[in-house]
Amino acid sequence: MGTRAAITPCRPVRPVNQMVPPGAGNSALFSMSLPGEPTSVAHARRSLRQWLAGHGVAGGVLDDVVLCADEAVTNAIEHGYRGDTTGEVRLSVELLGTAIVVTVLDHGHWRPAQDGLGVSHGWGLPMIKSLAETMAVTHTDGHTTLTARFRRPG
Repeated sequence: MGTRAAITPCRPVRPVNQMVPPGAGNSALFSMSLPGEPTSVAHARRSLRQWLAGHGVAGGVLDDVVLCADEAVTNAIEHGYRGDTTGEVRLSVELLGTAIVVTVLDHGHWRPAQDGLGVSHGWGLPMIKSLAETMAVTHTDGHTTLTARFRRPG
């Protein structure tokens, strides 16, 4: 793999962004650590969109990956931390040949699953599952991890 370059976030609050430059091998990694607060979501979405586009991901796949990552980060903040802004959410996206793998990890305490789908909550995970090739959510060792895999055209 090649060298990793840091990106400066729009505001200095614990974010750590690492990227492998295009052409630095068969895989590339985007990684960002975000404070568990709603304002983090927009920054993550913009940074990820820019990084994916810079690595040749375009069109519907780019939109699907960004939308699903946005939803997963939002869920981690909203359901994992419930207003506790001291929490941290880790977003990583890896380009692996013909796949794009999105991972969102938090150390929050998730609410129990809701019964059925609601008007204002409950559509995020089904949406991610419908757009991704595969999706899994695991709760282990005090953290929750969502992993979604997308097919990368090319």
